[in-house]
Amino acid sequence: MEVNPLYFAITDTNGIRHTVVLAADENQSDTVDLAPGENVSGTVTGKGPFTPQYVTFTDGVRGDPIRVNAS
Repeated sequence: MEVNPLYFAITDTNGIRHTVVLAADENQSDTVDLAPGENVSGTVTGKGPFTPQYVTFTDGVRGDPIRVNAS
């Protein structure tokens, strides 16, 4: 599975979806290919003042979205 920062979106506590801002954090998630059972961690950053509720990852245009609570 390819993981790319462009495949993430942040939804705030008001239900508004924010796109990810690239190169905003030195811990930004890298673009990587994962084998089954592997994982990766990193930061996704949105622009402007808001309180994130969850982050959604969609594997390209054909993948099922995966949603996790923001921390």
